Amino acid sequence: MPGRTKTKSKKTIVKKAKIGSVSRKNHRKDMRFKVSLVILIGMLTFSALLLLLSLNNSSAMKAEMGTTATPPLRNVSGIQKSSSQMLNDSALDFKLTVPAELGQWVYKIGEVKSLTDDSLSDQYFRMFVPLSGVKSNNFDEQNKDILTIRKFSADEWSAVEKSCRKNKSDICDAAGTLIVKSDKEVYTYTKPVDCPKSIEAKCNLTDKIIESFNLK
Repeated sequence: MPGRTKTKSKKTIVKKAKIGSVSRKNHRKDMRFKVSLVILIGMLTFSALLLLLSLNNSSAMKAEMGTTATPPLRNVSGIQKSSSQMLNDSALDFKLTVPAELGQWVYKIGEVKSLTDDSLSDQYFRMFVPLSGVKSNNFDEQNKDILTIRKFSADEWSAVEKSCRKNKSDICDAAGTLIVKSDKEVYTYTKPVDCPKSIEAKCNLTDKIIESFNLK
């Protein structure tokens, strides 16, 4: 009888030892799983951050490309010379001499709605100079127009003159000052009244440029 009791006691001890060993193994597995889970979450978080940074950089590049794109006009050119330069664009029916004092400048050629007939459009030429101290990707913020030359048909100009006689100042102001008039075409010019001090000397060259106006 005593021997059987001892045998049961030993078996019980063995079983408890086995249970403790299994428990430790499961604990190690749980720890490894938790550590792997933490590492996996960290890697996923890092990958997500990289993806967000990549998308932000891509959006920024697209935005920059959008803000620096050329406006949808017929022609945009830039010239900087140490001496007077003859402007002789094939899209224009006239030539201009630009003095060297103007420095860097750009011009645009486009179409604008007629002042007297909504079904018509008039060609215009506009000259710009960069504003010193202004850093912007926006063309209109970086540059200031100093001269606009507009082409009218003879019939349009007659309608403009009638409007001026009726004291329609908005049409007269937009039409500008007469440069040359022929049987078919009329050219006028306007210059800004709000020229910044930083480019005032360049704005004052407008009249000199107009004096060089010559039809081809």
